This record gives sequence, C-alpha cells and structure tokens, in this order.
Amino acid sequence: MANLIESKGDLTVLSGTEAVKVSSGGLYGNIAEELASPLDHFSEDTVTLLKHHGTYQQDNRDSRRDRKKQGLDKEYYVMVRTKFPGGRITAEQYLLCDDLCGQLGQHDLRATSRQGFQFHGVVKKHYRPLVNKLNLLGQMTTQGGCGDVVRAVMANPVADIDPQYKDCQADLIGMATVVKERTIPAGNAYFDLFINEEKATVHEDGSVSFKGDLREEVVDPLYGKHYLPRKFKIGFATDFDNSIDVYTQDLGIMAGTENGRVTGYEILAGGGLGFSHGQEKTYARAGSPVAHVQEADLWDIIEAIIKVQRDYGERTDRKQARLKYTLDRMGIEAFQQKVYEYAGREFPKPRNIKPTAQPDYLGWHKQFQEGFNYVGVWIENGRIRDFEGGHQFRSGLRAIVERFHCDVRLTPHHNVILGYIRDEDVDAVQAYLDEYNIPTDRNIPTIRRQEMACPALPLCPLAQSEAERAFPQVMEGLVAAGYGDLDVTIRMTGCPNGCARSASAEIGLVGKGPERYTLSVAGDYLGTRINETLIPTIKFAELVPTLSRLLDLWQEQRQGDEKFGDWSHRVGVEKLHEMLALEPAK
Repeated sequence: MANLIESKGDLTVLSGTEAVKVSSGGLYGNIAEELASPLDHFSEDTVTLLKHHGTYQQDNRDSRRDRKKQGLDKEYYVMVRTKFPGGRITAEQYLLCDDLCGQLGQHDLRATSRQGFQFHGVVKKHYRPLVNKLNLLGQMTTQGGCGDVVRAVMANPVADIDPQYKDCQADLIGMATVVKERTIPAGNAYFDLFINEEKATVHEDGSVSFKGDLREEVVDPLYGKHYLPRKFKIGFATDFDNSIDVYTQDLGIMAGTENGRVTGYEILAGGGLGFSHGQEKTYARAGSPVAHVQEADLWDIIEAIIKVQRDYGERTDRKQARLKYTLDRMGIEAFQQKVYEYAGREFPKPRNIKPTAQPDYLGWHKQFQEGFNYVGVWIENGRIRDFEGGHQFRSGLRAIVERFHCDVRLTPHHNVILGYIRDEDVDAVQAYLDEYNIPTDRNIPTIRRQEMACPALPLCPLAQSEAERAFPQVMEGLVAAGYGDLDVTIRMTGCPNGCARSASAEIGLVGKGPERYTLSVAGDYLGTRINETLIPTIKFAELVPTLSRLLDLWQEQRQGDEKFGDWSHRVGVEKLHEMLALEPAK
C-alpha cells in the first residue's frame, strides 16, 4: 500500500473502532459468547461488530429518566436492517417481514430511505431468531446493512416495470443485485452466528450456545482485515429518474440515455451528507463526475474505487473517513489516476450528464408488461403501522398483498410500490386502499409527497431532536396554512447524519438539540446540489411561521416555474436572511 500516511490511510495509529475490526477474526469477535449470555444487551466492542451484520443496539430514550430514578438500567433493544437491492421483494417476503415484526419486533416495519426494512424494538433474545428466519425462510439478508462496508445498493425501484425503461436494455436492479452479492463481506461469521442450525442451540431464555470454536478467519479479498474506513453507499439511477439521489452516494452510477436506450454510465464519486454541527472540517457534499463507462466496465471501476477508499481513507479520525474527504484530500485528478492504477487501465472522461426528473412513483401506472399495473402508495415517514383513527398502513398492505399476491418495492422516499396488479384487479385494490385510508397521489397534498423524516427519537442513539414524531406537525401546519398544493421537497433529520437526506432537499431541517433545528435552503429539486444554512438555530415552534414566510416570498418573486430551491439559490441566503428580518410576521 503506497504512501498510506500521506494519504491519511495510516494503519499504524488505529482508532478504537479500527482495532476492534482488526482483532475480530473476520467479524466474529465475542458475538457468540454474548449471544450465549442472559444479559439483555451487548458490549460496546460487540456492538461495533454487529453493525456489519446489520444491527444497531439502541435503548428507549423516553424511559431513561424514569428507569434511572428506579435504579434500573436502560431499556435495551436492537434495530435490524435488511438489504433489498433496488427495494424489490416478493409478496411472500413482504408477508414474512410483516409476520416477524409482530412476533419479534414492535409490531411495525420501517421502510428506509435506502429501500430496506428496519425492525425496531427487538429485544436481545429475539435478535438471532429474527435474523435466522429472515435468511432461512425468506432468503433475505441483513449482512452489511450497517457497518464499514458497502451498504444496501440502491436502484430505481420501477426499472423493470415502468414504460420509460422498456427500451433501456439495461437491468439496473439486476446490476444492483450483482454489486450487493460481490460486496458482501467474505468469511463465515454471519452464517455461523445467525444461520447455521447445526452449531447453535437456542434456549428458552433466548440465549444461544454454540458447539466448538466458530472462528475461521478469512482475510476479505475486497475489504482486507480492516474493512473500509467508514460506510460506503452505492446507487444506480438514470438521467430521467434520480429518485435515489445519486449525487448523495459515495459512488453513484447514472445511466445516460438516447431515445430511451442506455448509452453509458456516468460515475459519480464523493457524495455524502453527514456532518457535525460547529465543525467546519465536516460537511455535506454532492458527488463529482469522475468517468463515463460502458456496462462491461462497471464492476472494474466500482471495485477500484472501493479499494482506493480502503487504502487511502482516513483511519484515525472517523469524522474524516468517508470517501468525500479522501477525494477532496487527493483532488479529482489524483483520485482518477489512482482509480486507473487500481483498475489496471484508464476510463473515459465524464460527460457531465444531468438528471431531468426525480419521480415519487405515487399513484397508478401502467407497466410495460401487458395487462399489469403498479401503484405507488404514500407511507408517512416510512412507518408501516396502524395509526389509531388514521392510516391503517400495516393491515391494509397485508390485506392487499395476501389477496392479490402483488410484489412490493420500497422507494427511496420510504414509500411503497405494489406491482404486477392485473387490469381487472385495479378497482378492487383501490377499494382496499380507500378502506384502509392509504393515500396514493390523489389524496395526499402535493407538498407532502416527497417529505421524509428519519426515525430519530425515541430509539436512535444519535438523535439530537425529534424528527419522525414531530415532522408531521410541521407539514400539517403548512397544509393548514394553505401551502398544500406547492411542489417543494422538505426533509427533517434528528441529527446531521442525514438519513432522510435533508442536506440535499430544497428545504432541510436538521436537529440541533431539544426542539432546535438548523434550517437550510437552496438545494436542487432534482438532487444535484447541497443546500446552504439559512438559520443556524431555529425553535420548533417557529418552523411553520418561518417556512410560510419563505414560501410566500418564493411565490411572489419566482421567475416563471422556478423551483423553490433554484429561487433561493439565485437570491442567496444572505439576501433571504435580510428579507426574513424585514418581513413582518403573519
């Protein structure tokens, strides 16, 4: 590994996380011993390794204070995350996930912004049975759902059914599946710990004992002993469909088309949305075009970029470890040359292709398969649950999938698509959607169609503010104030990590403490531009009045059909700040 210290990939001074990975023996660590323990939670080092198997440890932050007063420890859970390339699953897989969230979770499924499911509220004794059943009964993996490896590979979820894709002659979801398979960590740790029934005995108290020594250390040919410095996100888009926000990926692949047919793939590197409040050396970044290749070259350049990040990414400061920082330290040209070196050849220069649309897929659409349709349904912040007196997402989706055996796709906006609905069944499916109060495109305000909020409190340990539980109040407030018909992307995250991609929205709200947020504007509606901070700290109670004033200014001053993000970018945050200060509150 050439000149690692200069490249910030110094392996002689490791952070705590790096040391845990190296000593884990191929991601085994002490996981087996701790699964065998009756304790209700895992140790810090084991939590680090469990991330690579698709799991985060959490606790109920709502109950912390009362439990502490009672002399009790935290109320621990784990969150388990699946990987569905392109968000596509079968009816049987969906129904199994629904069953398992009721049997082993908190009776809901959380569709993610990376097109997977998260099972929340899973107690430790239910953890291995959940992962085991997902794999053995449903052929669904959680491996690499989290951790310092390639995460879930995104793709446009209708790429195999929407008429726009009929003549593309490219299987984007298939490509995403191949990349997912080639980037799963090597070795047997995941199989031995969670799937192999011959070596495991599950006891009544939920503990698991294993026969023999499980460790069979394998040096991963892609990741090495250290794995990657941080998480690595990959996504496939097209120039006419940027629903996956391809510029926010560590490695984005955007298909360029002519007359409906794919002519090549623009490679974007260095996207990423996470940052830390008050630390200027951390920042959100849109991906930079680095090459334009043909399908036959895709894996070669993907593998080369992953390996460059493996060897040149920061290993001592995790806040500087994403590919975006590696690329900025090296510079675009040096980065390209290093990729060429690792691939063993050069690649054509980028063509600076830009996306033209970011569809949400809501509503009814004809498939290019004759006699079939798909319908995109809106799920409030991805939470598939029955809300008392409101949307009956879980019951309704189950009823439809059971009766009509439609397949399911999770969208990058954490909504759901039901596919392969026969022409003769369209009215019946719509009747179910109406009965269970599940919106499509016709009964949801336009301003809410592309909204997103991350789960945040009470379970996410990183949340600084509410998001999923608070964001509906903001959006309902804007609708009540008369802004429901406006087409603006507004997203909220409870911390700066950006799980709901708030930094690439036209309006982004980022948690900054209890009932405090950063308000940013000037993102691009099509997802090509990072937004800018307008108000560094704003109280939750001020969000609706402030956003209302901004939306009024936009409607008064926009040029033609100018989008809010383009208008606020043109005016600039300094001028907007002045306007807000002079504008009388309503």
